[in-house]
Amino acid sequence: MNFETFIKTLIGFERMDVLDFEIEEDKYHPDENVFIASVALWEDEKYCCPKCGQKCGKYDRADHFKRWRSLDLGKNKFFIECRVPRCICPEHGVYAQLIPWAIPDSDYTQAFEVRVACAAAKMPTNLVSKQYRIKWATVGNCVRRVQKHIAPIENRFRNLKKIAIDETSYQKGYKYITTVQDLETGEIIWAFDGYGDEVLKLFFQSLTPEQCAGIEYVVADGARWITRQVEKYCPNAKRCVDPFHVVGWATEALDTARKRLSDDAKKNASPC
Repeated sequence: MNFETFIKTLIGFERMDVLDFEIEEDKYHPDENVFIASVALWEDEKYCCPKCGQKCGKYDRADHFKRWRSLDLGKNKFFIECRVPRCICPEHGVYAQLIPWAIPDSDYTQAFEVRVACAAAKMPTNLVSKQYRIKWATVGNCVRRVQKHIAPIENRFRNLKKIAIDETSYQKGYKYITTVQDLETGEIIWAFDGYGDEVLKLFFQSLTPEQCAGIEYVVADGARWITRQVEKYCPNAKRCVDPFHVVGWATEALDTARKRLSDDAKKNASPC
């Protein structure tokens, strides 16, 4: 594999030329270096509208170099640099041209944003921020862009087989939120303010009948409103109680029994 093929493979796009590859000092961390790959799109990839992808005409001579953060190379940050001219679309007007490896108006490649979004589904935001060396707010922005442009919400409901449902309180217990997790991927696929039949019904109504029928296991606590909705919308699913609540209930029962036996022992104890 030659060097140009290597860079194209890293970026995930073939229809371009690699003009240069250099190492620069990281302006935010002077003790670190960053890799910069300068590329140029092939002519038939230029002047495409970022809204519809249609090939358009060149708007003016104004263009500039832009850099996109991509996945790291080893311990070093990796950036892609390319000219971004403006095009004029008959339907949408004047915009900077479409860049195949990045979502419009983003400073990160799609590969980078997808990796951040996947990590954010499994780890706290502060850990994702630290691991990928980005700001805390950038993690949320990456997730929103991936959700909107790459992974629409309906894609998260495909092939659901094992889900977990839970409700939790926040703001000192004054507000509640209901969440649904795909147990096979570990991702939170749905959330909504509140709890109860009417809230959970919204989730099941967003699925197709085939998707509801494909759910095999539903893990939750012993709430009757969850059981009612599962029985109504998922006739093939087995209702399971999660281990956390089972242990909690068992501990509570043992504690109650211990207190009762302790009280009985004190009452029946003979005076000294």
